[in-house]
Amino acid sequence: MSTANQATAATGPGAGTAAAFEFLNGWADRIFVVSLRRDTERRTRMTERLAGLRFEFFDAVDKKDLDRAQLLRDGLYDERRVRRAFRVGRDMPLGHIGCSLSHRALYNEMVAKGWDRLVVFEDDVVPREPVVANVADALRELPPSFELCYLGYWQNEVVTPRARAKQLTYVALAPFGLSRWRPGEALRLLPRPFSAHLRRAGRHMCTHAYAISREGARKLAEAQTPVAYAADQLLTMLVLGGKLEAYVTSPSLFGQETLEHSAGYSGLASQTDTD
Repeated sequence: MSTANQATAATGPGAGTAAAFEFLNGWADRIFVVSLRRDTERRTRMTERLAGLRFEFFDAVDKKDLDRAQLLRDGLYDERRVRRAFRVGRDMPLGHIGCSLSHRALYNEMVAKGWDRLVVFEDDVVPREPVVANVADALRELPPSFELCYLGYWQNEVVTPRARAKQLTYVALAPFGLSRWRPGEALRLLPRPFSAHLRRAGRHMCTHAYAISREGARKLAEAQTPVAYAADQLLTMLVLGGKLEAYVTSPSLFGQETLEHSAGYSGLASQTDTD
């Protein structure tokens, strides 16, 4: 965590954070923090850190309550889809299944309740001072048709010459089946210019801070039924597949206390650039 983020975490909202919270309170229909009910320490920390933000805790699915065999019998989880999605021969840990079910439940509730704009945080989010104040400008630049906007993310925040060279290689090899990426995916790996504070999303990781529309929630819930993706990989694969109108703020406005929860399983999240 950067020094600025450490200070924000320790002392509460700074000036940029306070301005961002004021805007989000008026912009979003609802603001949720996905968190385990039993993790009272984190909830206390979030309540202090997000002081001034009108948010609600959304109870996450606890891995301690999950049984893999029962998930399979109930059709909530499909191992075959997981292996195809990750393009590897391994299963998803229960903690990641719980995370995926948690975000999917939020998407379904958004659709059912008819909310138009939702902001979702996870309970390790950290506002990045002072750039977090740009959230108002960034969200005002979103077109009405937006479906997803990363407010915080990891990977490809800065597009390097090395990343561009790799993408060109993948684009050239993909039509011949010589790349891990399909042709359309290779073209979308890196973010592209859009506006002063936004870029069209490329390949980004983490679900600790994002905004979503009702149509975006509908698409994500449908693609995650039954569960086949880690929560962050779901967003990434739909973006790369051209199935979601998605944007990222430039720069990233929210960081995390740790990346361990998002990088531990995802076959995409553990690598850098466009590897």
